[in-house]
Order: sequence, then structure tokens, then C-alpha cells
Amino acid sequence: MLYTPAPRDPKAPPVRINLLSDTQTRPTPAMREAIARAEVGDEQIGDDPTVNLLCERVADLLGKEAAVFMPSGTMCNVAATLSYCRPGDEILAHVSAHIIAREGGAHAALGGFQITPLAGADGRFTPDTFRKALHPRSRYQPPQVVVSVEQTANIGGGTIWKKADLDEVVQIAKSNGLATHMDGARLLNACVATGISARDMAEGWDSAWIDFSKGLGAPVGAVIASSRNFIDEVWRWKQRLGGSMRHTRSTTTSTGLRTITPTPGRWRGAFRK
Repeated sequence: MLYTPAPRDPKAPPVRINLLSDTQTRPTPAMREAIARAEVGDEQIGDDPTVNLLCERVADLLGKEAAVFMPSGTMCNVAATLSYCRPGDEILAHVSAHIIAREGGAHAALGGFQITPLAGADGRFTPDTFRKALHPRSRYQPPQVVVSVEQTANIGGGTIWKKADLDEVVQIAKSNGLATHMDGARLLNACVATGISARDMAEGWDSAWIDFSKGLGAPVGAVIASSRNFIDEVWRWKQRLGGSMRHTRSTTTSTGLRTITPTPGRWRGAFRK
């Protein structure tokens, strides 16, 4: 089998210390209790109070107007590019970015988009590299529509984009008519390490999202935040992609709320573990 994951060999010795990935975290007892106590509703008709509260809190955390819950961070990225772009459009991102290296070619397969890889050390391109990759609008070249960064850069070793570089990339993008998208799967790790708030880190970025299933320890899920109009368009793609859900509280939004409620001090302890 090429694509189906193989079950773990039951005869293999038990894993005592798992350093494979921060996605191997497990829900805490408090998270499990939150799952049991969460209010239930139908997310598809806006009637899930737990989902609604989670999205409000993430929108506030990132300094955006609105937000929407997604089953995965990959769906956040895919729905965002499908909302920004039309077939034939160009996206710019680091050569090792998740949207290039870890999403199965979804952006080309589903949207017909071209992703131009930008070189740079440790998963980050420089503002100057981005500037040099831009070209004049012409019928001979694809429209350059959005630039994406990954904070932190996972394949780059968990490296953190400097706030000054993020701000400069935004300025260059806006000056050239490009939208800006932040893959924030591990954004809160960067916030803990730098002392910069998530709101400040995402300032100027048209869309940004955080994941709950990484170091935060929730079983699954992510929330993308942006303007109300953009989130409205993301909802359309969420429905098309099969991400619109009924009762999400069983493993998702209640634990997501639990993960973003702690103080930065508690986040710091979780990430150090």
C-alpha cells in the first residue's frame, strides 16, 4: 500500500518516550471533562454555542473580525487559498512550507494554483527574496495573488519568523496588491518564545489560523480568523470540502477552548514539556 498508514505492530516493544512529533500529545483530564460538559448544537446552522464561543475567542486572540472552526490546519490553508485565488493564480511560499511539502498537492489539485517556492534558511525566506520574486502584471505570467508564511517553520526546525521580517513582508505584499496568509499551526509556540502576543504577531496578515492538535494537546481541529467577508467565503469552501459539522464538541471545540484559556505562563509550561 502506498498511501494507507500501516497499523502499529502489536508485537513491537511499547513506546515509553515519544518524540516523534508534538502531534502525539494527548488530552488532559481537564480536557476530557470539558468534552463531557460542553453544550451541544448544530454547527451547520450556527447553533453550537461551544463552537461559536471558540471562534469568538480565537478571532479576538488574533485581532481579527471573525473566525471559523475547521477539522484540520490543512483545511484552513486549502480553504484560504481557494477563497483568495482563481485557477491559474500564483501563491508564494517557502520551498519547505506545509502548503508545498505536506498537503498532497491539494492547492493544485483542487484549485489549479501555482505555488512558487522561495528559498531561504531554516524555513524562512527573506523580505528581499520575496521582493525579487515579484513580477509585473502581464498576460504572459500568472497573477500573483497571495504570499504565505509558516510561523513557526516546522520543516525548518521550528524556527521563528522575526516580527520585523513579518511586518516587512506584509508591507511589500500590500504595496504590490497581494493578500497575506499566515499558517499559524504553531503560532502560540512563537508567542511564548518571543513574548509577542498572537494579536501582534498576526497584525497586518489578512488571514491567520492556529491549530489545537499540536503542542496544545487537543485531539483535533483548528480555527482560521480574518475579516467577516473573507470568513464568509471560507465557510462556502468549508461546506464544499466536507468540513462543515454537526455536533463538534465530542473531541474538538471544547478542548480547543480549554487550550486557549490558559495564561501565557501555562502555555509556556506546556510547550516546554
